[in-house]
Amino acid sequence: MQFRKTTKEYAAEPGEIEDIVKHFAAEMTKELDVLVKSVVWFGSAVSGGFRPGKAGLRDEILFGSDIDVLIIFDDMINILNPEVITAYRVVTERIAAKISRRLHVTTMPITKFWDYSLKGDPILINMLRDGNAVYDAGCFGMAKKMLGSKKVKPSREIIWIYLKRGPMSISNAKWNMREAVLDLYWAVFDAAHSALLHHEIVPDTPEQLVLLMKHHLVQNGIIHKKYLSLVSEFMNVGKMLMSGEVQKVSGDHYDRYRKSAEDFMHVVKDIIKSR
Repeated sequence: MQFRKTTKEYAAEPGEIEDIVKHFAAEMTKELDVLVKSVVWFGSAVSGGFRPGKAGLRDEILFGSDIDVLIIFDDMINILNPEVITAYRVVTERIAAKISRRLHVTTMPITKFWDYSLKGDPILINMLRDGNAVYDAGCFGMAKKMLGSKKVKPSREIIWIYLKRGPMSISNAKWNMREAVLDLYWAVFDAAHSALLHHEIVPDTPEQLVLLMKHHLVQNGIIHKKYLSLVSEFMNVGKMLMSGEVQKVSGDHYDRYRKSAEDFMHVVKDIIKSR
């Protein structure tokens, strides 16, 4: 079978993208044979309903970063061992790199595929609903038919699994906010340090930073005194976050800290450029 080749950096139409995926599937089945059970193309270009003149979707297809492909492989055969799995990964990466840098490949064992299908995992249901199998030994097509006949639907187990993810995600969000403010602390700390180093002043300890800024930068009119208060506040906040005294940070506080840190960075940059 011959596949159309495109010289463009990005394929312009779903048909061209599908040819890339078919080429990839042909190479995979040629090298890995019975290991590969299905190669499925999914994502916005499949489900979006491309039509000439539909600029928004065309731009998405032209400039989208990935062509999403699912490979279902047989993990029930006797030859499967760590060496075979390693070889599979090497072959998959080599073929994908040769055909298109846009290919984003996800691999799923056939046992997991059926487990997720029968439990009605929402992510897999979306793949079944929108996916286009360019190669299929039967498992993807069978699951797709089961979805159409409503034999694949979310189980009570999967409903509770997704519900239990909520508190963890909220906890992660709080942690990420805390880490984001710590990053701002280090940005302010490094900027203040660079301003002192620019004037050949080297703090012996982090605690000396505010005092040295006051004596050498504020009192000499190099930097406004409000930035001394800003650095002092960040030093206190950073210390409380690192010691665990403060466990979470609100979105409003983060926004204020970010704006203050960006402002201070610009001021220090101007100081260094001016001399």
